[in-house]
Order: sequence, then C-alpha cells, then structure tokens
Amino acid sequence: MKLSVVIPAYNEATYIDRLLDALVRQNYKDFEVIVSDAQSGDGTDKVVKSFEDKLNVKFVESPPKGPGAGRNEGAKIANGEWLLFLDADDDIDDQNFLETLLSRTQENGWNSSSAKLRTKSSENIINRVGSAIFYKYQKLLAHTKHPVAQGYCILTRKKIFDENNGFNEKIHYGEDNDYVSRTGKFGFGFVDDTYYYVDLRRNRQEGFLFAIKNMLHEVYRLTHPNSLERQPFKYEFGNHKKRK
Repeated sequence: MKLSVVIPAYNEATYIDRLLDALVRQNYKDFEVIVSDAQSGDGTDKVVKSFEDKLNVKFVESPPKGPGAGRNEGAKIANGEWLLFLDADDDIDDQNFLETLLSRTQENGWNSSSAKLRTKSSENIINRVGSAIFYKYQKLLAHTKHPVAQGYCILTRKKIFDENNGFNEKIHYGEDNDYVSRTGKFGFGFVDDTYYYVDLRRNRQEGFLFAIKNMLHEVYRLTHPNSLERQPFKYEFGNHKKRK
C-alpha cells in the first residue's frame, strides 16, 4: 500500500464525517484511513464505523495524551509507505488532493511535505488574513534548516518517521512543528498545487487570546529550540465546541 492517512481524534463526531466524506470522493484509491481516537465519549467511533463500507478504515483507541501521541499510535499499525497526518476538522474539496500531494512531493525529492492552507469565506476577515500571513511565514521557514508545518496536514515517508521516533509526546504544544523541524534535513516543502481547508474553531472560540498564545509560542520556539518539552504553553486536546 502506498499511503496511510492517520487522523487523531478526541470527541470529533460532528467534524470527522466531513473529512471522511472528502476522502471517499478522492480519485486516488491506494490508501487506508486510520482514526486514532483518544477514548471519545461523543460517538466518534460510531461515525467512523459508518464509513467501513466506503473506505478502508481502521479505528484504534488509546488514552488521551495529546494529538502527537494519537498520531504515533495510528502510525504503529499503518501499512503505507507514506503517512499523511490530517486533523479531524480539516475539509478537502479537491478530489485530486491525495494524488497531487503525493506525486509532487516525490517529484521534488522530498521526504515530507504539506499542502496549501486555506480558510473558507465564512470565516471572519481577521482570521482569514491572519491565517494567510501565517502560511506565508511557514513557506519562508521551509527554505531554512528548520522548517515547520502544522499537524493539520503533514505528509511524511514512514521510514523517515520511524527512524526519527515520530512525534515527541513530551511536547504538548508544537509537537508538529518539532517533527518537521527535526526531519526537514531529509527534504521538506509545501505543495501549492493542492490545498485543504483548516477549521478556525479555536480562533472563534478563544478569540485574540488564541492568536496571542500562538505568537508567544513561536517566540519561545525560536528562542528555546532545545527546550520545547518545558514550554509554558499547553494544547487542550478535545476542547472544542460541536459543529452545528
């Protein structure tokens, strides 16, 4: 098998169906889906199992230790040569998303990549502009020795993932950036030929405090690159409102 899509989840019953529907519609078919669930109590398991006749999907459970731990658990049972980590609240309307991301990554000789980050027009203008600036910032860092990318979308070769011990589970905020930064020397880039939509639910829920926390985290990451395990910022896995 060429590709394993790994989705960490914690109380994502009202979101994950949207992403799984998008994966059903993909033109590329040589992939499996692994939902790594942190013992959700909202019926996420039932939603995932309702897709078993449409997708090659597996459901695995482990205690809630954060998205990094969830991704690692999913990767343990993955059969693909490549791992694609997506967040449960992502949305994709490009039916060639998987094929384009995988093919462009291989054509460029990269061992890890991400796609273009977009936000929907329904998001407020401040959040949309902020996300666009953030994406351009990440693209600039992609040309340095220590690139970063968000866990919303990270494609990586499984061999590289295993040899570099996956996501550092001791980092509870920014473990995704840490993984890409550590493995960037093996080749990393952004594929602008395809895209995904990120759900800005935390921005809507926490407002400017969330933006400030992200900026402070980035300052800490740049000034304390070797002590991210001791950073003061935390990510509350599963702390989000249901999708209406």
